[in-house]
Amino acid sequence: MALEIVQIDIMFALIFLALGLYCVLSKKNLVKMVIGLEIMAKGSTLAFIGMGGAAVQGYVIIAISIEAIVAAVALSIIVNVWKQSKSLDSSKMGKLRG
Repeated sequence: MALEIVQIDIMFALIFLALGLYCVLSKKNLVKMVIGLEIMAKGSTLAFIGMGGAAVQGYVIIAISIEAIVAAVALSIIVNVWKQSKSLDSSKMGKLRG
């Protein structure tokens, strides 16, 4: 019994989602957490492509554009956190309250 292409796409999408979730939940470094979020976003995009085929190309391009914007905003926030606390540890962000 051979796996179909859609099943392989969904399997890899689930692997990406699980890997990104592990990275977000287990890491304290903010940059590693953003990388985990991006891995999860790519997994969801892959699942979307696997389910829709060629009909969802426009939606996928918009989703990738939004992912890039989210990554840029998150990294700019990380730069501001680094300037204020000289640390990228997420547990030290509570000290940044104004």
